[in-house]
Amino acid sequence: MATVQRLSAIARLDDPTDTLARARADADAGDESWEQWVAEYRRGEAIIVRLEVVVEVGGDDPQVVTISNRGVFVEKAHPPKVEQQIAELAGKDFTTLARKLTDGGHEIGRQDLAQMYVHVELGEDVRRALADDGAAQRERRAGRPRSDARLAQDEEGG
Repeated sequence: MATVQRLSAIARLDDPTDTLARARADADAGDESWEQWVAEYRRGEAIIVRLEVVVEVGGDDPQVVTISNRGVFVEKAHPPKVEQQIAELAGKDFTTLARKLTDGGHEIGRQDLAQMYVHVELGEDVRRALADDGAAQRERRAGRPRSDARLAQDEEGG
């Protein structure tokens, strides 16, 4: 019996040169979403990462399957928000991961993977890129409501 031990996504900064060239070409061809990503990257509101999605299966026949994605745009935000984005992006690889696991003799389907927690690791280079003020600027511009400290209570009830 095979058991998934870990489903993870690891994000590291990627070389933006080729990705930006492809995105700019698509934007020039009329794709507004790519135009927006290029503009956000240039304003420091997005980063480009290399994303590895890994599933580790234990049991009698352990297996590790990895899918690599280059040139993935993500919003520049606070690390937990970026982790959420990465976890959502990992889902696009579940069909391929499930097929590879099935080919390896493990009966783990796409739906099985979709119901699992995705452990996200941000490389130190990604964390450094997120540490500047771009995340705070983006959230201020987006007009998100600020939290109200009056709603919080410390453990002593105050």
